[in-house]
Amino acid sequence: MGIDDSSSVFQNHLDQNFKVIANLVGENSQSIEKINATVAEYTDLLNRFNQEEFSISVKLSSIGMDCSFDESIKNLTKLCELASKNSQMIRLDMEDSTYTDRTIKACKTIHEQYPGSVGITLQANLFRTEKDIKDLINDGISIRLVKGAYFESDAVAHTQLKSIRKKFLDYSRELLADNKAKHSIATHDEILLETVAKEDEMKNHRFEFLFGVRRDLQKAFKQSHEVGIYMPFGKEWISYTVRRLKEFKNIKFVAQNILKEK
Repeated sequence: MGIDDSSSVFQNHLDQNFKVIANLVGENSQSIEKINATVAEYTDLLNRFNQEEFSISVKLSSIGMDCSFDESIKNLTKLCELASKNSQMIRLDMEDSTYTDRTIKACKTIHEQYPGSVGITLQANLFRTEKDIKDLINDGISIRLVKGAYFESDAVAHTQLKSIRKKFLDYSRELLADNKAKHSIATHDEILLETVAKEDEMKNHRFEFLFGVRRDLQKAFKQSHEVGIYMPFGKEWISYTVRRLKEFKNIKFVAQNILKEK
């Protein structure tokens, strides 16, 4: 979908009282033209939807990280400066583990200048998340917790579902106990969702779902919790989706959840 088509979809979800998190598909950009175009599209969106219920989620490799750290910071600063005027928050997507240090460093750098205007995503499967989550909570940075979608070696990550689920629940409890920032729980894993929802007695944190997957869950959770819909868009979304679906676990995930929704 292009930006105009996507905008109508975004507005439709906002009208239904969902929070919208827009993500322009694309990563590993090294062309300055492409990087500038990505920043321009995000800027256009933030100007069109200048309300707190709308936010963007950015992969740093799409706005210059593969060129240089400084390039990505320059572009991220532009976006966060605009978002901060509207009390919006930009979330940093977490890419594979080779980007983790740089993504956290970028988040902290921007947070110092524009507190509350930038948040980050942490992956429960990575060993290092045990330390990172405490560090970022201490800094008052908003965290989106995910299980982790990238293939990682067992040298840096838990690779068994049982272990990943346990770590996800451990970390979600840390987020639920923190009152310095509003955090997000992002998963379609019903075992995790049911457990976290029961423990979220204050109903203070956001649950996030992927656009088009388990709309039944999205509607059900919206009755008692704040719900955000993560919505990829852009000209490259078809090739991106095909590439991601080549990973067996993603084919299995989508198939299972489409069946569950019927």
